[in-house]
Amino acid sequence: MRKRKLIWAGLVAVILVAGLAAFLGIRQRAGGNGQGVAAFREARAFAVSGVLRQLPGPYGLLLGDSQIERLYLPVLCGRPVVNAGIAGTRIAGLRAVAGWLELPRPPETIVVTIGTNDLTRRQRSGHPDAAEHFRAEARALFAELVPRARMVVATAVPPFDAARPGVTRFYDAAAAPAYSAILSEECARAGCRFVDAFADLRDPASLGRSPDGVHLGLDVAARDAVASRLEAAACPERAAQGR
Repeated sequence: MRKRKLIWAGLVAVILVAGLAAFLGIRQRAGGNGQGVAAFREARAFAVSGVLRQLPGPYGLLLGDSQIERLYLPVLCGRPVVNAGIAGTRIAGLRAVAGWLELPRPPETIVVTIGTNDLTRRQRSGHPDAAEHFRAEARALFAELVPRARMVVATAVPPFDAARPGVTRFYDAAAAPAYSAILSEECARAGCRFVDAFADLRDPASLGRSPDGVHLGLDVAARDAVASRLEAAACPERAAQGR
């Protein structure tokens, strides 16, 4: 009996190790080539679509990169929110994700935060038309999203702490205002609302709370400030009455 238990324990260990190896292999492939990344995004969109089908009434939807993925915002304008943010996403990838999502009915609000990964040196250096490419993708994204929701809100690109070692080595932080302006212009063209939801996080003290100089330094107070600005854009009547 003892020998049989040892054999079964060994088999379970082998299965767990094999499963972990397969998982890590998938993670490495997803980070190492475009097909893997696209497959991961499609799988994420499939999972989010499943969550959306479980919501019984009006809802909000968050779209974007890790900046929005890290934001805990379970309710917006008094309605439940589903977070469909995906770390590492650029604006072209976000268009693909939006296309894969199966919306059971139009969201009350779609919030879009994008641009951080489009500002990497890899995307910017040696590509003089990078900003115009970003504009074309933004124009197409908003044109696709606006008919699918009652309200689309786009945010400015979140702040960088350019003084932090290494940030400007990997990101063209100086171009962030120009990319935010593009998002504002293309959002207005499509008929959505633009807001700098992160305006309260751009001062030196707030930038210093960022874990890496790129991602937002979020706590309860910072989250509430972001939510307040989003609600002012998405449901001004409710925001005026107090949350």
